Amino acid sequence: MIRWVNGVPEPYYVTPVNAAAVKTLSTVAAALPYEGEWDEELGMKVIEPRFRGMTNAEVMWIRIAEKAANGNLEAAKMILDRILGKPKQSVESTSMSMSYQEFLNMIEEQERRNAR
Repeated sequence: MIRWVNGVPEPYYVTPVNAAAVKTLSTVAAALPYEGEWDEELGMKVIEPRFRGMTNAEVMWIRIAEKAANGNLEAAKMILDRILGKPKQSVESTSMSMSYQEFLNMIEEQERRNAR
């Protein structure tokens, strides 16, 4: 990081945030009580009655589920991926154990058979 000292940039060290710290922070933030959404007209946060007493995570899951139920495919995919897990990808592989000349001979033989 850089800070300005007497008009001169001075580098300084900040401990980087690691993956474990980000996970902990995310978990704590999700577990905090839901405080509502900012209402410009009222100049304060307002909580829908159905969300009173819930955590941020609970409100997020309800909203995602509602979007999915209303046809939002991205929300539906997100829920299914979290609940069922992402689908396994299958891969087919073929192995050949012949020389290039043997391969050419095989193609030639197939062409002869198809020509008959």
